[in-house]
Amino acid sequence: MALPALQEWHDFYLMIGTASGAIVGATFVVATLAANIEKRKLGITGFITPTTVHLGSVLVGSAILTAPTLSALVLAIILGLGALSGAIYGVVIWTRISQLKIDWIDRFWYGILPILAYLLLGVSAWLMFAAFEPGLELIALAVVLLLVAGIRNAWDMATFMVLGGPSASDADKP
Repeated sequence: MALPALQEWHDFYLMIGTASGAIVGATFVVATLAANIEKRKLGITGFITPTTVHLGSVLVGSAILTAPTLSALVLAIILGLGALSGAIYGVVIWTRISQLKIDWIDRFWYGILPILAYLLLGVSAWLMFAAFEPGLELIALAVVLLLVAGIRNAWDMATFMVLGGPSASDADKP
């Protein structure tokens, strides 16, 4: 049995998915710019790839949520597994970047916020399955948080690359 309430969100997820896809494309441009930076391996594994993964999660999540025949069980399983995978990946990234000399605000946007968004996504998927009415709104909030973090982080990386890479104070940033 499909979730009729999810159909009301179709245009929202179509818009969010399109936005994340566009930002993923822009992130590839940033990765190309990063190729000229000496510490590009750390920049790619610590910052560019995770941002692309989180934006890709938004894109895939939006595609799943616009599928016309999802049942509550299937939605809970798919989003729950995706949320668990994303949270584990977020912890791995947090471990990598926590050893770097970067500002706390970058630690928040690159590390903490994505983990919180994936945890919210997992909880909201379970709430949806349990027929808790605000479940759809919480799923939307989690997806928007990942999108906003991805946009902010892509912008941060782009401005970092355009301004010429690491300075003495930013030696460990992407």
